[in-house]
Amino acid sequence: MRASFPVFTSMALAAVTAAGSFACAGTSSSPGAASSDVDAGGAGDAASTMTAVCDYGNPFSGEKECKAYTGTGWTEASASADCAKGTYGQPGVFTTRGRCDVGPTLGACLVAGDGGLSFELALGGSNKDFCSTTGRACIQFLKGAFVASTTCAGVDIPSDEATSTVFVWPTQSCVDAKPGEAPGASANNKVCTWNLISGCTEPGRKYLDYGSCADVYTNRPYYPVGGEPVATSSDPRMQDTHYLSEAAWIKGEVEACACVCCHTDAAPRGASKWSIDKGPLWIDTMSNTAIAMFAGYVDSSALGAYNSADNNGFDRLRSAMPTTDPDRMVNFFKAEFDRRGVSRSWADAQRAIGGPLVEQQGYQPVACSSAEGVDSAGKVTWAGGGARYVYVLDAGSKNPGIPPNADMPSGVRWRLDVPATGAPLSTGIRFGETPANVLQRYPSSGAPAPLVSGTSYYLYVLQDVAIPLARCTFTAP
Repeated sequence: MRASFPVFTSMALAAVTAAGSFACAGTSSSPGAASSDVDAGGAGDAASTMTAVCDYGNPFSGEKECKAYTGTGWTEASASADCAKGTYGQPGVFTTRGRCDVGPTLGACLVAGDGGLSFELALGGSNKDFCSTTGRACIQFLKGAFVASTTCAGVDIPSDEATSTVFVWPTQSCVDAKPGEAPGASANNKVCTWNLISGCTEPGRKYLDYGSCADVYTNRPYYPVGGEPVATSSDPRMQDTHYLSEAAWIKGEVEACACVCCHTDAAPRGASKWSIDKGPLWIDTMSNTAIAMFAGYVDSSALGAYNSADNNGFDRLRSAMPTTDPDRMVNFFKAEFDRRGVSRSWADAQRAIGGPLVEQQGYQPVACSSAEGVDSAGKVTWAGGGARYVYVLDAGSKNPGIPPNADMPSGVRWRLDVPATGAPLSTGIRFGETPANVLQRYPSSGAPAPLVSGTSYYLYVLQDVAIPLARCTFTAP
């Protein structure tokens, strides 16, 4: 069964820990085919004299994956420690004098890490539908080069939608109504719309007219994948006026929200899995997982949601599908779930939707290493490269999630954000100081409260939204 949300494939999930990444890149895919065996040696710097790999399983895809430590900067101790961290919160199996032996694969991702910490990932899988997104995840998220396996040989891995994939923070557009439409409901008769994957314009209007899909594609990278087949015109539902009316109403709800950016045939390269443009029975293009999610049987809260009062009356707290009538939406998908004969026990066994976001919610921080934390001079340090979000929180605080409702948990003491167009922050910034062209998100003004000597705090640093570089506790000196 294919996953219902077109973003978190095995490659994107592997990115969470393998390189602490989920941001954009600019390299292109490499031609040729990759063997299921990945040699430990050679991803952008001199080959390591050590041969070591980390084998692990991807719990979301069910596939085997492997990381080969190829760079000269790795030692047996540092590679072993990296493997022990675990890509999905569970440690992998570390082996020296070995090689990745994963098969079948979609390909390999070759990453030239900073400081000689290069590595290669062998990405298990045999479903050609995931070739494009896996390759692009390697290119965009890990800044790597993707070497396709024979399964993915010849598959186009475009980078056009991915050239600006740094997460664009939500903005609200307030504009005049389109000619011939009623005045907007906001101040000065404007139509106001949040440019975010969970945003919606006013009911009865179209998000494509008022929102920015370009921004949405940075929130959850878009890729085209065919959906499930649609029933023929002889299907008895074609005579069921109530069913057709409800399906048409849901189509209108989708058109008003950012979901339409991916789930229409008018998307840049075609629809991503399900499409509202497949005729009256377009619901058939949804997988059973999607139906269960929209029925509220599978948790999707990690994907974030606006309060309906701030989102033109659209709510996605009870159903993953934003709607102005949650009861009506949930009831339709529950009925569709039953019509398909899918069992509740099957739905209850499904993992929460959100991949790395779900893993991030439940992550238990460890003690900071000597290269992480805030020292007596106020220097904030982390490993892994440039950061777009830096948090210092009270120990015990929830892990930050994504906007609009999970990025500012209780306990934040200081937070810096780098705009999508700005250069990432380097380690070594000073606590309480805001570099040029960076936003201090918290506190909204003035300096943060000083850290108290002997008190534990939580350092949370992100390369981009959902891509942690540091998640550890330290004691203020």
